[in-house]
Amino acid sequence: MTKTKAFFQKHRWSLTGALLGALVFLVLYGVRVLDPVCVDWILNNPSPDPSQHYLGWVFYRRSGWHLPYLGANYSAIYPYRTSILYTDSIPLLAVVCKLLGGVLPARFQYLGLWGLFCYAMQGGLAQALIARIGGVRPQDTAKNWASVLGAGVLVLFPALNIRMFAHTALAANWLVLLALWVWLCAEQSENRPSTGKLCLWWGVLGLLCAGIHLYYLPMVGMVLVATCVQRGLEKRGPAAVVLPIVSFCAVALAELFVLGAFAANFAGYSNGYLSGADLANLFVPGLGASWEQEGYAGLGTTAAVVLALAGLLVQHKKAAEFFRRHTHIVVAAVVLLVLDAVASMGNTVTFGGRTLFTVPIPQVLMDFWAMFSSCARLAWLAGMLLAVAACGLVLRFWNGAAAAVLLAVCAAAQGFGLRTELTKRYTTYHDAAYYEDTTQLTDPAWEQLAASGQFSRLAFASFDFEHDDFWDLVAFAADHGWTSNSFYMGHMDGNLAAVTLAGEMNTLAPDTLYAFIDEDELARSDYALHYYRLDGILLGSVEPI
Repeated sequence: MTKTKAFFQKHRWSLTGALLGALVFLVLYGVRVLDPVCVDWILNNPSPDPSQHYLGWVFYRRSGWHLPYLGANYSAIYPYRTSILYTDSIPLLAVVCKLLGGVLPARFQYLGLWGLFCYAMQGGLAQALIARIGGVRPQDTAKNWASVLGAGVLVLFPALNIRMFAHTALAANWLVLLALWVWLCAEQSENRPSTGKLCLWWGVLGLLCAGIHLYYLPMVGMVLVATCVQRGLEKRGPAAVVLPIVSFCAVALAELFVLGAFAANFAGYSNGYLSGADLANLFVPGLGASWEQEGYAGLGTTAAVVLALAGLLVQHKKAAEFFRRHTHIVVAAVVLLVLDAVASMGNTVTFGGRTLFTVPIPQVLMDFWAMFSSCARLAWLAGMLLAVAACGLVLRFWNGAAAAVLLAVCAAAQGFGLRTELTKRYTTYHDAAYYEDTTQLTDPAWEQLAASGQFSRLAFASFDFEHDDFWDLVAFAADHGWTSNSFYMGHMDGNLAAVTLAGEMNTLAPDTLYAFIDEDELARSDYALHYYRLDGILLGSVEPI
């Protein structure tokens, strides 16, 4: 009991920041999304991505274990092997929940609880970073409350709020903040950790990044490079510089192997293009050429940067002394920002909505880089670093009362700038109709088919995951423990999948229900099947139903 009390006492301000994040989540999304057996709100999303994330987990749960690939999924594109990694179903959670599958309800989703966790972690880590940069002591109540207000800027960070329940795994912005915490808080503590402990921390970060979403590997990896630059400048020895990088990479690669990342059928690791960021978009909204290229850090972040610069100018002597004492960290931070700028822009340099020039790069490098083809996402790292650094500097170079007011204004500005998106989410997730079953498969014959035991597999005659009926049919198959021969995967070679599906129609199986969602009436003469139509969908079976 004493240890628990001591823990809460020591981390009370970070926990307050986490509570702020959790409260923002609950205000926006309500509590129904936290119900693990409530899944209709996921399937009702107009975007197919949430359905992919949830149903990818369901198919994975039904698939047997096949060592050494613990993340292998043989049910989503039966009989081929895919990976839980490519359905963006938060692989680490999927593996843990599959291990617990025997005690979990038949219908189970973890996306809602994951969302709450992400907001709480965002708030808690943001407070810790802002307080550290701001030089706040635990007993300084006023400044700690100011740091909690500053954490609101990160809780309302655009990438977190726009990605949540749209591309849910990517909402783990807290991974970047955790990496910054290891660098700016843990490594700069009075009791500097040993190289062995550093390797452990960065190994855990590698595990988390590979097991949540691959785009966080380069973002967190660049933070690791910055920490190693600082260690090199401090002449802490080759081991302190090299071994954490080895640990991070080795753990991440080992996990990706176990998850089946390198052994999945239909995986196309390179899209052959780069969707780069316009760096002016960090401060100017609307410059992203597409939703994927939007890297805006928010109005509150911009306000915090301006206020931080004003504080530095007003207290230039104090600021000069501060930067003199932290030269190595500042140099490493500049290196980090430059690395992130290069990585997020791609090979086409765009600024202020204008393309300045394109850098020709070798195809080998393009193929590797294009694994992260939506590289504009990497600019989130710069946005979050600027946000926490600016809020921390406001706290350090403005007096306590003024800092609290200014950071409250920054948080309010962040929310104001995002008001359209926040209002949309509040309206959507507080609408009772959003939680109703809206499947188009309403004919009672569907349940009779499932109960008959005649079928255990669903097969699509064509590869068309954008068809209106596709996700309803896949959800039906997943709910009843059937396999599917078609699914949407990240980094997927769709052309190969389309050819493979067509080829499978040459060998028809009696345990398979065939779906012709392209309304192909010619199927009646092309395949020796018995044909039926349920809810307007053309179905076929080898044996009569």
